[in-house]
Amino acid sequence: MKTTPFNLLNRRSFLSRSTLAASAIVSGASFRLALSARAQSTRPGNPLRLLPEWSGGTLTAAPATVAVWPGYPGPVLTLNGSIPGPTIRARRGEWFTARIDNQLGEPLVLHWHGILAPERMDGHPRDGVASGQSYGVHFPIRNRAGTYWYHAHTDALTASQAYRGMAGAFIVEDPAEAALDLPAGNHDLVLVLTDKRSNAARQLIYSPTMMDTMSGYLGDVVLVNGTPDAWLSVDRGRYRLRLVNGSNARIFKLGLSAGRALQLIATDGGLFPAPVTVTTLMLAPGQRADIVVDFAPYSVGQSVVLRSFSFPASGGMMGGPRQGTEFDVLRFYVDGAATGAPPVPATLSAITPLDPALAQRTRVFTLAMSGMVHTINGLLFSLNRVDFTVPFGQLELWEIRNTSTEFHPMHVHGALFQVSYRSSTATLAPEDTGWKDTVLVSPNETVRLLVNFDSYPGVFLFHCHNLEHEDSGMMLNFEVTGPPPVKLETSRAGTNHVISYPQSAADYTLEHTPRLGTNAVWQPASQAPVLDDAALKFTVPRTGTGFFRLRKP
Repeated sequence: MKTTPFNLLNRRSFLSRSTLAASAIVSGASFRLALSARAQSTRPGNPLRLLPEWSGGTLTAAPATVAVWPGYPGPVLTLNGSIPGPTIRARRGEWFTARIDNQLGEPLVLHWHGILAPERMDGHPRDGVASGQSYGVHFPIRNRAGTYWYHAHTDALTASQAYRGMAGAFIVEDPAEAALDLPAGNHDLVLVLTDKRSNAARQLIYSPTMMDTMSGYLGDVVLVNGTPDAWLSVDRGRYRLRLVNGSNARIFKLGLSAGRALQLIATDGGLFPAPVTVTTLMLAPGQRADIVVDFAPYSVGQSVVLRSFSFPASGGMMGGPRQGTEFDVLRFYVDGAATGAPPVPATLSAITPLDPALAQRTRVFTLAMSGMVHTINGLLFSLNRVDFTVPFGQLELWEIRNTSTEFHPMHVHGALFQVSYRSSTATLAPEDTGWKDTVLVSPNETVRLLVNFDSYPGVFLFHCHNLEHEDSGMMLNFEVTGPPPVKLETSRAGTNHVISYPQSAADYTLEHTPRLGTNAVWQPASQAPVLDDAALKFTVPRTGTGFFRLRKP
């Protein structure tokens, strides 16, 4: 097992966040500087670790020994030496290409949570690879700008691997969001929230009991970016905090101490039409929320805490960690005058509401308990069984009825959706609005959502994102059938030919040959098609003769 420093940062990332240098451990001279700054700190707890940013190429999953608590090394799982994994940044319209190298000693597949990916690149458990093997992914980024994430989705090992470190943030950017002048640079922070259990040696432990399998594995300490008892030095400006709930089962009710207001600007699928002022928000496993916190009301020398407040809940161990418990998440120390970050614009991004009256069918999903496990419509997961089919490109209303006494954060692969109804309240909470991929369904509650699978055909998953529930079988396969046969179209643009085909065929290979016949040699196109709002387009000069075709993988 390899020993590695926690969260290696590249030089550019370190310099761009120089005002927070004390909160990262890096290599070489910077490593000594960060340790020196931390050693001089008299503040209780630990400076927040900043997550490294992925530079492209390979994500290597491997075991390592890491001191989550300073001075207490213990075994974890890392991605490129980091726990959580490095933050991936991609731009809408560009292609995401990566190779996942599995050195864990057990099977692995990664799921790009909330990202619209083709069937065989989405991270289905059937596509896991053995230790010592690797696999590649290559697909266009079709999502709106927003905070997404990625995590292990290995058959029956998702909970264990995600808990031990197989997860990270996935940020999508686009020019429209960049033009809004939202907080950026070291005022734009990714915060991956997890709860853990530790032993007397302050090492993370994952050893679920039968009760944990039934209710979900709840921890007794909260980590932010892998940091226990975390604090962060800030100035009196505005900060964008990208909150990712990477916990196995923990639900957070997040807000600032003393009831201070914050602005909620985005949920799972990107920006709202306008910012919403809230004092608390619920964040279930798998969900994300972007908030803007203004530290101007605080004087230099004051501090404020991001806290998870208590709420009524069952679940957890008798005498041990419980759901709904109040605890501090992250303390902010206001140490300097404001720098940058103008007010949040009143208008952010357009969202067209989906109309329930236009749904072409309604599906009902009943969540229930059978013995010590949870079922969907009476079924437990079977790796190769397709449980229902969905026509491509048709709006559907999904009604989820929770007949159990447990919380179930339900996650849909292959599409994003809008929540239209919650039986427990007449008005949806702000965190239920916008584009979503995960919705929390409380005990004895019914939730309705509107969804249209118009991205890719193929087999996808619908499951509970309480990872112990998922691994014990609370998951279904469904197949998106269609779309109509893929057709290449050509047009002229000046001295070029433009070959276009539907975005839903992004996992097809575009091939070219200079001549037809029995000896024709087809070669993959030499460049990636460009993604636009309607199609994938490939441009070639209008010289000579050529033929193109799409080959299904």
